[in-house]
Amino acid sequence: MISLLRRLLAAAAVVVVVSAALAGVAAAHATILTTTPPDGGSVPSDPGVVTATFSEPVSVAVGGLSVRDRDGTAVEQGATTVDDAGTTASVALRPDLPDGTYVATYRVLSADGHPVSGAWIFGIGAEPDPSAGSGGPAGDAGWELVGAVARFVTYLTALLAAGVAFFLAFLHDRRPDRDRLARIVRIAAPLGLVGIVGTVVAQAALLTGEGLTAVTDSDVLRNVLSDRLGWSAAVLLLGLAAVHLSTDVGDLTASQALTVVGGLAVTGSFALWGHDTEAPYRWLAVGSDVVHVAAAAVWFGGLVGVSVVLTRRPPYPMTSTVAVVGRFSTAAAATVAALGAAGLAMTWVELGSVRGLWETAYGRMVLAKVLITAGVIVLAALNRYRILPALAEDTHDEQSLRWRRLRRTVAIEALAIVAVLAVTAVLVNTTPSRTALATATGPVSSTQQVETGSVTLEVAPAEAGRNTMHIQYLDAEGSPLDISPSLTVEVSLPSAALGPIERQVVKLAPGHFVLEGNELSLPGTWTVTLGARTSTFVEQRTTFEVPVTR
Repeated sequence: MISLLRRLLAAAAVVVVVSAALAGVAAAHATILTTTPPDGGSVPSDPGVVTATFSEPVSVAVGGLSVRDRDGTAVEQGATTVDDAGTTASVALRPDLPDGTYVATYRVLSADGHPVSGAWIFGIGAEPDPSAGSGGPAGDAGWELVGAVARFVTYLTALLAAGVAFFLAFLHDRRPDRDRLARIVRIAAPLGLVGIVGTVVAQAALLTGEGLTAVTDSDVLRNVLSDRLGWSAAVLLLGLAAVHLSTDVGDLTASQALTVVGGLAVTGSFALWGHDTEAPYRWLAVGSDVVHVAAAAVWFGGLVGVSVVLTRRPPYPMTSTVAVVGRFSTAAAATVAALGAAGLAMTWVELGSVRGLWETAYGRMVLAKVLITAGVIVLAALNRYRILPALAEDTHDEQSLRWRRLRRTVAIEALAIVAVLAVTAVLVNTTPSRTALATATGPVSSTQQVETGSVTLEVAPAEAGRNTMHIQYLDAEGSPLDISPSLTVEVSLPSAALGPIERQVVKLAPGHFVLEGNELSLPGTWTVTLGARTSTFVEQRTTFEVPVTR
């Protein structure tokens, strides 16, 4: 049993690390839509304020926006604020900033309780220097991994404690190996606290950027724990205490009652924090999540319980053991049906469309979960319909062979479910496909301040293929500016070493130019540069970054 446990944990660690790497850093529910000044753009003079607009309301009680110059000196002043809708965060800048490159960093809490961070660069009086970098706040990748591991520990210990407690209360025959199973519950339940603490520490570190020292700040801890994460942790701890107590109660009815109440608290706690809280059809998302986690706990705990029974009891006589395994097999069949129905509902809520399965990190991880679970179901069906019935009919030698095969398949099932939990630990902090697709598609509009006033570029539908670009120049008062009779538009895709492709565009109306064509032929982040000749010897050039989807 110890060697099996080691294999389970080693495999799960690999799955967590790989899944976290594939999902990327800070891929929570809220995604950034636009920034002012725009990423990679420039403004002629100090803009006075920096803003970032997100796909959903965010909190800046901890974290916020910060702006630094090339020397790393902070140039913002005052606290970060959000607008009435809660989606746009702003911070004021020091007056009369010198020309140069600046890096803006954001750390906010999305509405579903996950930290979101990132950075962008912009220039004042000149194009920004790309070497300044804008890959995101340093150190976040490590803390994202810490958070994923902590969530995995929480899932593993919580579902193990609740599931084995259910197995003891409803499926076990109260023989001497009950003590060993009860010991698993009594160890797993307190270990759930380790996962919760790790999650809180990672949350504080990601929101502040201060690393481990963030948890020494009482204000930070209070803000982290007063959010949905705090309520989820409190309910989870109460549930774990109840299932722990269920193993110490001699009366079977009282033990079963504590198991049910504690198990519901454990499984319900996960729906109090995360994507469910902001999902469309929230009642369906929350209800499906509770059913999904409860079924997973019964299945996982039952597999561990059966593994102990098969390991601790001799193969002969096998009547009592087959009875226990048979009761679990019946319960497992019911949990498979519940898992399928709840999983289908959750997938429908969060995916939004079928293409989200292969076009987003969230969808690809859902596919991985489905494939692993399907393999477990095949093994479970083999046990239920082939191996168990044969045990009552085979000869001694054949029974011994099937007994070993049953132990092996049960161990593989448990290993696969641990892998599913590891993927889930990363999945819950990954942007749902519905949100990812919604923010990645549709027209792209961006405005930049220029010497003559401002210029707005709108690209529709911002998908690979034929697009329409609308360019509008305005003066300082916001009126159309007849800046030039024609305009040069250059487009390039640096990631594919494509371009620049140059087009001459004639104005449609004062300051209004339209370009329609297949220039944006591939998905990726395109660079669009506008060249307006304001006089015989002066050309005003403005650069935009335009994300184009498939």
